[in-house]
Amino acid sequence: ISKMASRRSVAAAAPSIRSMIITGGRSGLPRNFHTARPFTSTTHRRHSNGVTTTNHIGGKRTIQTIPSSNTRNAKGSATVPGLFSIAGLNQPADFLSLASAALSNCNDLRSQLSSALNSETTANSAAAAVDTLHTLDGISNEVCSVIDAAELCRSAHASAEWREAADKAFAFLSDYIAELNGDDTLYRALVTVTAGPYFAEMSEEEQRVAMLLQHEFERDGIHLPAEKRGSVREVIGHITALEGMFNQNITVGSRKFFDVDAHRVEAVIPRNVLVDHVPQSEESSRFGSTKITVSTENHIANSLLKYSADPALRKEIYMEVNTACPQNLDVLDGLVAQRHKLATMLGFSSYAERFLLDKMAKSPENVSSFLTQMGKGCERQYKADMELLTLAKKQVEGVDAGPIEAWDVPFYTGALKAKNNGEGGDANEVGGYFTVDNCLEGMKILVRDLFGIQMIEQELTAEERWDTPESQPIRKFQLSHEEEGSLGILYLDLHPREGKYAHAAHFTVQCGCQMRNSSEYQQPIVALVCNLSPAYANVGSTCLLSHSECETLYHELGHALHSLLSRTVFQHLSGTRAAMDFIETPSHLFESYVWDPTFLNFIGKHYSTGEHISERAVASLIASRNAFRALEVQTQIVYSRFDQEIFGPRAGQASTTDVFARLHKEYAVPYSPGTHWHSRFGHLVTYGSGYYGYLWSQVFAADIWKKCFSANPLSSTEGNKLWKELLRHGGAKDPNAMLSSVLGRESSVD
Repeated sequence: ISKMASRRSVAAAAPSIRSMIITGGRSGLPRNFHTARPFTSTTHRRHSNGVTTTNHIGGKRTIQTIPSSNTRNAKGSATVPGLFSIAGLNQPADFLSLASAALSNCNDLRSQLSSALNSETTANSAAAAVDTLHTLDGISNEVCSVIDAAELCRSAHASAEWREAADKAFAFLSDYIAELNGDDTLYRALVTVTAGPYFAEMSEEEQRVAMLLQHEFERDGIHLPAEKRGSVREVIGHITALEGMFNQNITVGSRKFFDVDAHRVEAVIPRNVLVDHVPQSEESSRFGSTKITVSTENHIANSLLKYSADPALRKEIYMEVNTACPQNLDVLDGLVAQRHKLATMLGFSSYAERFLLDKMAKSPENVSSFLTQMGKGCERQYKADMELLTLAKKQVEGVDAGPIEAWDVPFYTGALKAKNNGEGGDANEVGGYFTVDNCLEGMKILVRDLFGIQMIEQELTAEERWDTPESQPIRKFQLSHEEEGSLGILYLDLHPREGKYAHAAHFTVQCGCQMRNSSEYQQPIVALVCNLSPAYANVGSTCLLSHSECETLYHELGHALHSLLSRTVFQHLSGTRAAMDFIETPSHLFESYVWDPTFLNFIGKHYSTGEHISERAVASLIASRNAFRALEVQTQIVYSRFDQEIFGPRAGQASTTDVFARLHKEYAVPYSPGTHWHSRFGHLVTYGSGYYGYLWSQVFAADIWKKCFSANPLSSTEGNKLWKELLRHGGAKDPNAMLSSVLGRESSVD
């Protein structure tokens, strides 16, 4: 059950406050990508009558009560929803109960297929062949309905008890998934469909899900002689354990605390703000201490890297952040070795070749050609950018300052953008104009004007939430359409707290699909998990955001809409469960809205005065978009090359740290010896061999924006086309065909 889950600054509120930024891209995006298998976990992912909902009118929140449908259990009876609106998930112990129930239901479906296979009725008619596909998809849905919730819970729940219970359920079902992936009966039942006489008569979606399942089975060795299958299953078990360990180390093992001279930090972040968010050491808490405790958390470390004029402090912060997770180096070595072993056992030259088989790129050679093409396109500008940064450093630090170091890049790119365009600079440029509430109002406008969809906030019940009373609350929205009806539930978990996944990600809790032998559609439930800047006491409950945080939020919205607006028959093809190098297209497309002057006028309103952001600030912001873009692309090429190389034919021949350092040298991207940034590179698990997909899909997103939305970003005609021709189909249609339908011509990475 392969679930393709679907991967900045607080403007200063007072003269002394600098931004607390989460930069460096959406490194948790997509959180929910797992190696494609017919049965595997998904990470990417109701309420009682009389739900209260929250609307915003004139900047104030008003409460109204509206009726809503009850959450139903698998048998269709009304139940009281629990965590994430899942029926029966009301206490930690319920995770294993639900996992056991899912296993039991799956075994019943397996027995049905076994009986049909023995009686040769799995594909003896067109209807029987389709029923076989629905039974296989039903097994997938049963497992995913629990394991996806477990993945979100163990990544984001505030309670350690809940996280531990979710971990156990996840491990329990992961073992069961390994059993399913090796079930020869399921595979043989599927082959009777794909090799049968009625396959050619099936719909495109039915054919695609059948072939996708077969390819995924065979990538796990189901077609091998029986004596080899056990070895393959054992290796897959090792891989799953290593993937979980790598992500767990990032979540809970890479948060470091260390003391630095207080006056150096307070030039960027006031002491009272930092003390509110970072536990202070005994030394820094002592009266009269000249020290202050900082952490490696993104919103703190990246603020200091971008805004501190002290190069020694920047270096110290950078070194601490990029040596924070050494335990993952050994984990990564193991993961590289086991993935390569699996690939060669299955007849592939590398894990990358195996992974890319059903992607748009098709092969490592095509990925390499694409990255070479991208590199040639930015080579000249990259050299010019680096020369400009070096000149700026010499002007600030003296002619003997030396070359640009890795810890210099955020500071000098930010400083030059501020000087030339006003981006990220003084508070009177963009400070205070972007807030969470403004962004949410913008989302409502966007889905209303593009798609005719209402996005209505609902109050969470105590049972369905996973935050703490002290943290900034999770928010919940129901999306509905006049003709389509209710479309699904969107949760927003936007701010950092202890024990929570540290980046930004889209989780699918429940995929959409047409219920078999019923007119009912299983509605999607998704959660966006971010770590945006929290509210500060001096601005009340307002959560001020940087422009780049707005970009992150709208990127994740693109993933959420892909899931929520999908209306596939099979949950295995729902929403973001499409080709990995395609599914970032909607998320990159929706990023474009925070760079559009018209839309910026909607979301750029000052938190205290209501004044709209000035035209000059908007112009400066937009002008900054392509500033140092070549540096960003060059860095992404290095990461993509690294990902391809460590999982390529020469896997394990050199240490990952040596490969990472060599590629930085080859592409002249600043690198600091002794660091291991890649030990926190979660995409190596979720995007292993597929990180190039970010650049690949950016090309398609830019093409759609320019052709369809640049002249009229809120066009209902183009919005409806985007929904009906692309978002609606998830993975049920060929990505090239969907892109051509939206663009009115063929698309190309050229």
